[in-house]
Amino acid sequence: MNRISAIMLGLSLAGATAAQAVDTAKLAIQEELPVGKVAGDYPPAPGWDKLPEGEFGEKVIRGYNYFINTQALAPEFVGNGLNCVNCHMDAGKKENAAPLWAAYMSYPAFRAKNNKINTYEERIQGCFLFSMNGTPPGHLDPALVDLSAYAYWLAQGTLTGEAFDPADMVIPSDEDLVKGGKRDDFPFMPAYLEAGGSKEPALPGRGYPVIDEPAQAPDIARGKQVYEQECSVCHGANGEGQKVNDRYVFPPLWGPDTYNWGAGMQRVNTAAYFIHQNMPLGQPGKLTEQQAWDVAMYLDTHERPQDPRNQGSLEETVEQFHGGHSQYGKEVNGSVLGTASYPNHPNRPQ
Repeated sequence: MNRISAIMLGLSLAGATAAQAVDTAKLAIQEELPVGKVAGDYPPAPGWDKLPEGEFGEKVIRGYNYFINTQALAPEFVGNGLNCVNCHMDAGKKENAAPLWAAYMSYPAFRAKNNKINTYEERIQGCFLFSMNGTPPGHLDPALVDLSAYAYWLAQGTLTGEAFDPADMVIPSDEDLVKGGKRDDFPFMPAYLEAGGSKEPALPGRGYPVIDEPAQAPDIARGKQVYEQECSVCHGANGEGQKVNDRYVFPPLWGPDTYNWGAGMQRVNTAAYFIHQNMPLGQPGKLTEQQAWDVAMYLDTHERPQDPRNQGSLEETVEQFHGGHSQYGKEVNGSVLGTASYPNHPNRPQ
């Protein structure tokens, strides 16, 4: 057995057995999914043969497992049925699905969402709060350190297009690691800047590709038809997702066990960008841009858990935090979205 196999089989996190972690990995990783363009158009993430020795390599493996099996390995922080891999596909490596190798080098950065400069750690904390409908881990929590280590490792060589020797990797302190890589003094930053000519070069495959506003306004009825034809086989007739042995293998898209009204995916445009490039699973680009907008509208006009920033006034929350393509606070079928929302972090001890 090689070293990587031994680490994968020997790892135990948050009370989960190694066998559970590996079995979940088999369910969650979409390694064989066809990509939208030929190989070579996108920078490849490192293979497991590039895993560094020692403690940092173990952090990377743990971060990987947290990423693909978040609901089981970090239950104290997760309040729904989602895993990180549901929005960042192929274990955070897939192009055009917000890959970690690009995201890590985008922070620290200002975010209008909380009106301040965010470290990479704070960005992940936001994911736990909104996308995972949970409670963010605290500063330098082992889960955040390990997730940051996994993202940092994925970025090695990916952004510069150069091969790297894991034995020569610069290993940041935990404090530096969770800040993110968009800093002049960060390892391999000079090569990154040289490759892009700025602190944020326009790399192919980064984020979710933006698509144009549709010729027709997004329509709930048309979106329902698209959903029934293309989405319900995996995500259920009522957006409830699918479980195996009481574990979600296809995530719920609305209802009590999905992302809340504060998550980016509740915006119709963000959902449309993701859907057009990544859905149906393994068939990127199958839907037309119009269909992507329509089905995104259909998804995002269903109730979900409350925006955790809501302090009791729907109107004030809408005014302060929602606009543009958000459907929060709008009336659909006689009901105002956000007035019948499900609770935040239902698993949190009271």
